[in-house]
Amino acid sequence: MFIDMTLRRNEGLIKAGTKLHQEGTIAANTYVIDLDSLEYNVKSLSETASEHSLSLYYMTKQIGRSGFIGDIIARNGIEKAVAVDIDEAIQLKSNNCQIGNFGHIVQPSRSQWKYVLTDLKPEVITLFSYERAEQLSRAAESLGIIQDVILRVIRTTDSIYPGQFGGFLLHELDPDLDKLKSLKGITVVGITSFPVLQMNDTNDDFTFTSNLETLKLARGILENNNITVKHINAPSATSCYTIPMLKEHGVTHGEPGHAITGTTPLHAYNPYLKEVPSIIYVSEISHMDDQSAYTIAGGFYNRSNMEYALFGQNGSQLTNQLTQVGCNSPTNIDYYGSLKKQAQMKVGDTAIYAFRTQIFVTRAHIAYVRGVNTNNPKLVYLQRRGM
Repeated sequence: MFIDMTLRRNEGLIKAGTKLHQEGTIAANTYVIDLDSLEYNVKSLSETASEHSLSLYYMTKQIGRSGFIGDIIARNGIEKAVAVDIDEAIQLKSNNCQIGNFGHIVQPSRSQWKYVLTDLKPEVITLFSYERAEQLSRAAESLGIIQDVILRVIRTTDSIYPGQFGGFLLHELDPDLDKLKSLKGITVVGITSFPVLQMNDTNDDFTFTSNLETLKLARGILENNNITVKHINAPSATSCYTIPMLKEHGVTHGEPGHAITGTTPLHAYNPYLKEVPSIIYVSEISHMDDQSAYTIAGGFYNRSNMEYALFGQNGSQLTNQLTQVGCNSPTNIDYYGSLKKQAQMKVGDTAIYAFRTQIFVTRAHIAYVRGVNTNNPKLVYLQRRGM
């Protein structure tokens, strides 16, 4: 999905990944992340958010959710993380990263609320239901604290990804708020929904989903219930390009994930976006038959929309050798990927892919590198099996 744009905007990363693989510094099944470009992207996001008075929480699940990268992101301007589940929060907190929004997608187990409050200490917690609010409030009261929460709000017409259903139904929000206001351990400070932005049909811009209107209607309901709305969180495709769009509609918080590596869907089509593509996937041709070359896998993602990959034994050769990617069946484990066989292919060739990632659901390693545009790129941190 991002091969063409990475060649155009960050060819040095492709050459660096090839060099590091061919010399044995990294193995196949490794994502390579250009730390210099990533830091530039984070600084750009932070500066753009400041210009528009929008707060940001960084997301790391796409790039392996480690404390190492969380610390680097925080030092470059986005100080707090959004943790989509408790395991991500624990990984980040173990390296002293601050948790901004917890429960964004996955709620914790009911036995974990005290741990969330005492050890993770998030700025806000996203809640999906009154029952979860009651559990949290009870834990908070027992600790003598009051926790700020935001409510995930939905209408039946909203855009919701499979496996991510749940939230306070808009038409039931008034009576739900009556009950929530009686809970002494929490304070409702805002609302959230996901996804609020999606690519349009012509792949040349983002458009708002109906979820944005849900947020606006929910804000009115909260305010009519004498709740001061301080937090309107509208994640999906938060980037330098979309931050002004969000601010124009009253959004207060965004959650950049793919923008940190320059890989929102629009980055595949628009070469003028601020963020630079800064992630590739490095594999190796393991064996071949008459039609296909098979690459060592473990890091593929079914929604990655791959079409082409590069192959070769050095950077100059590889950047000129493109081949089609065979589709992996979601019914099978990705032990191997496949490429359309080319006459010049050799077993041991490096294979470079560039696509939308969710590294935390893979069995891949992550190599963070610097100096990709020099003759001597350096591996500075290796995260094995980017869980």
